[in-house]
Amino acid sequence: MKTAENDKLQRYLASLEALHAEKAELEARLAKIEAALAGAPRAQRGHRGRPNGHTSRGRGRRNGLSLREAVAQVTRHRPLGKPQILQAVRKMGYKFATSDPMNSLNAMLYAPANKFQNVNGRFAPK
Repeated sequence: MKTAENDKLQRYLASLEALHAEKAELEARLAKIEAALAGAPRAQRGHRGRPNGHTSRGRGRRNGLSLREAVAQVTRHRPLGKPQILQAVRKMGYKFATSDPMNSLNAMLYAPANKFQNVNGRFAPK
């Protein structure tokens, strides 16, 4: 019985030693990579600061608030049509990351998770 337990312990210790050795090798390689990158100029950034030029969901956060929050603010006091909403949102400083902001507004207003009521083409928070 004790031989089997000693055998398991020896295998565990050998495995542990192998993992420590692999970790040391990886840390040494990482240090070399970091040293190489420290002297290299940064890669040219694409559109919106991402290396490949892709943007991520939730772009409106760069404005400090989402499109949904901005629309809620401008329609809080009275219902507005889509062109008036677009104009008011832009006036408050919201920057769209698209060449067709009305499309983004439509997608948000008519989405299944819509938080706005539509009465005769005028939108207000529910």
